[in-house]
This record gives sequence, structure tokens and C-alpha cells, in this order.
Amino acid sequence: MAKTIKKYVPLFVLIFIFSLYLVSQGVFNLSDPTANPVAKQKKQYAHYESVLRDFKGVDIEGNQITFKKAPKVVIINFWASWCTPCLEEFPSLVELVSEFSTQDIKVIGINTDESNQLKEIKKIKEKYGLNFPIIADKGSEFVNKFMIDAIPVSIIYVDGKVQEVSQGAKDFHSEEFKEDLRSWL
Repeated sequence: MAKTIKKYVPLFVLIFIFSLYLVSQGVFNLSDPTANPVAKQKKQYAHYESVLRDFKGVDIEGNQITFKKAPKVVIINFWASWCTPCLEEFPSLVELVSEFSTQDIKVIGINTDESNQLKEIKKIKEKYGLNFPIIADKGSEFVNKFMIDAIPVSIIYVDGKVQEVSQGAKDFHSEEFKEDLRSWL
């Protein structure tokens, strides 16, 4: 009988070690913030909402921008003059601003160019007929506050709450987006 038990000891040890491995994976995955993307997204959205409440900026025309009395929908668009997908968004953003009341929608462009920033902004503003305020983010203040790591990014708020974070070029004049917009207004 002792021989039979000795024969199975390595198998029992292997099963025990494998069980410990499985349990440890379950424990570590529960504590890993990347294991739950919904919780991570909620945290990110809460951060964006906090930044919007405390938002203070000056556009290239010298106008103060705050959102103490924000319109129903706010779109903050991060862009740069060298970013092709950023430039692809502009015609639809211009149309959107033209179509809806500024009491309902406010679009703010935050430019992230590092060299010749004002010159590049003015060139792009003229070329695309940009009809919304633009902030020159010289020291990456807004990029850092919003924790932006790639552009274009558009954060869309409804009543101060993040409704959508769009990464990559977005068609703001698509029927789908305009339908969403009308439902938010």
C-alpha cells in the first residue's frame, strides 16, 4: 500500500501546484485594473468630467473659456497641424458648429503643435474655415490635464457628463452622430 501511495505523490504534488497557480491567477486578475475595462473607463470619464468643471483657458483671440455655465453639449477636440486624421475631422466640425446653436453646442479645439504654433493654427484656421475657439496648448497643460497620449481625440460631454471619447478621425456631420446629438439636446 505504501508503494501505491508513493507512486501517486508526484501526481498529487503536480495537481496541488497547478491549483495554487489557478488560484493565484484569479486573485491577481481581480486586483489588476486592466482586468475590468468598464471600471477603467468609468474612472477615466470621471477624471474628464472633473477637468471640465475646473476648465480655464484662453483662446488664440484672448477670450477666457470656462464651463461654469456650459451649454448642453461640449466637444473638446485635441489636434495638431501635422496630424492628417485631425485635419480630416475639420470640415464636419465646421458644419456641425454652423448647423447648431452655440447655446446648445460648444466646440473647443486644443492645438498641440510644438513649433510655430500660432502660425500653424492661423494657417489651418484659414484653410478649413474653423469657426470655433482654439486654445494653443503651449506647455501641454491641457494634454497633461486630460491625460491625452495620441491625437485626434474628441471628448463629447452632455450636461457635463462624458458621453463619448472618440479616438481617431470622427465624422461629426454623419447622420448617426447628428441623431445622437438631437437626442441629447
